[in-house]
Amino acid sequence: MKKKKKFSKKKKIILIITIILLLILLIVFSIIRKNNEEQDNQINSLEDMIESLDCKYISQKESDDNAYFLDIYLEFKCSPYENGNSQKAFYDLAIEAITKYLNYQDIRLIDESRELTIAINCEDGVVYDVLINNLEESDYFNKLMSENNLEQETSLKEIEVTPNQELTVLINNNWNLDNISFGNRTSTFQDYDIYFESGYRVREIRHNLFNIVFTKKYTNSVIDDIKVGDSFDSIKQKLGDNYIEQNSILEYMTKDMYICFTANEISIYPRIQYDASEFKEFEDLLEEYNEEKDFVSFMNKLTDSWSDYSSYKYDSSYSDIWYPLKGVRINNDSQNSNGIQIYQEYEGELKQNHKDLYQVYYKTNQSLIIEQELNRTMVKSEDINITNGEYSSNKYTMRSDISKSGQFNNISFYSKDGSNADSELSKDVIAMQTYWYDDDRLIYSVQGQGIYAYNATTRQTQTIVTGTDDFNITNFDYNSKILTYDNKNINITL
Repeated sequence: MKKKKKFSKKKKIILIITIILLLILLIVFSIIRKNNEEQDNQINSLEDMIESLDCKYISQKESDDNAYFLDIYLEFKCSPYENGNSQKAFYDLAIEAITKYLNYQDIRLIDESRELTIAINCEDGVVYDVLINNLEESDYFNKLMSENNLEQETSLKEIEVTPNQELTVLINNNWNLDNISFGNRTSTFQDYDIYFESGYRVREIRHNLFNIVFTKKYTNSVIDDIKVGDSFDSIKQKLGDNYIEQNSILEYMTKDMYICFTANEISIYPRIQYDASEFKEFEDLLEEYNEEKDFVSFMNKLTDSWSDYSSYKYDSSYSDIWYPLKGVRINNDSQNSNGIQIYQEYEGELKQNHKDLYQVYYKTNQSLIIEQELNRTMVKSEDINITNGEYSSNKYTMRSDISKSGQFNNISFYSKDGSNADSELSKDVIAMQTYWYDDDRLIYSVQGQGIYAYNATTRQTQTIVTGTDDFNITNFDYNSKILTYDNKNINITL
């Protein structure tokens, strides 16, 4: 007679917790449903709907504009921008709720106390266009943000420092890297040349230095007698109060450079004295864009004349282009338009005259250098393994972009404790599957080419098998080192 299997104590606890969580979820869903039903029962008119949003209903009538069905007069519970914060989320909620109640008819919401006229166009049960005082909604709220930034405008003042020998050479060479040597390069990683043992990360754009990072491997002083890893308090005591501190980054500015301190690095960006004609050309393009509203033409002309961008992501529905050393970022997509943003590093006439131009917004109280630095460092802040298989390396985290079909590209390797150099595979590698062989080596397959192993410590690639097969890996047994692909089993010994 077979004995009944008994649940282990751990399994019993998991089962009990699961049942409790399900009961809690059922109770929560029941309360939410009841609240929604009660709220629906309380809304019997347009006035009820508006007052449920904490707004004041005044009146409604046939629209004075033939393009719209109804004009609704009300007082919103808040202004579009209050206490330095955008209230766009609330306005979007109110617009959606009111138009849904009216079966998505074209309407206007008019708040005379705030001099607001919001024209809403709908189609097929969706709000597809909103104009606030004849401006696109995103443009309207971005201009409010821009005005608030200008009211709060501050400037980062220059300080004087003594740079180390490496920086002195770069400054004297006008940041040009021709004939400049940093020693033996260890690896390349996300557009940076890594000189791991020397403690440098170097990125150049068009033969000029864009950024040099001093890591913990660099033990000499970088600025005055300040070394990598010194506390922010000690740095402030030595360099003074003319700084910006944001997201664990401390920024100072000198005549020649921007200095960003973090807990483990000192990152230097050149402060280039651009000719005034550079900014004049840019502002002429903005004037043209203001008249013609042709974004594609504007971007093509801009990138032809300003080819020194640090990041370029651009297609028919999306653009995000950075010029940190010039203080300009352009960020638009099909869902949101953040427009052409002018930061504190900008030195053209717009920094002073703040001309009102289409999709031009001022962030001159903010640092694009800090945003660039945050963008550079934030990807290492999370320890996420995205490979196939259950085993994860104890030494490296693999990151990559993943296509809609599940393939890996732009594969990078981050040293978890910083004791090894970060590295990456060639940009043209598109891997179908990836499995950690051990703490150092990653196995990956490329359709129609083969299966390979990359050693993240030595940064060498080893070929396992090649051919024209699919090389679709379905399993890798970490203990036996048996890999299964295309219904074949092979034992891998590296």
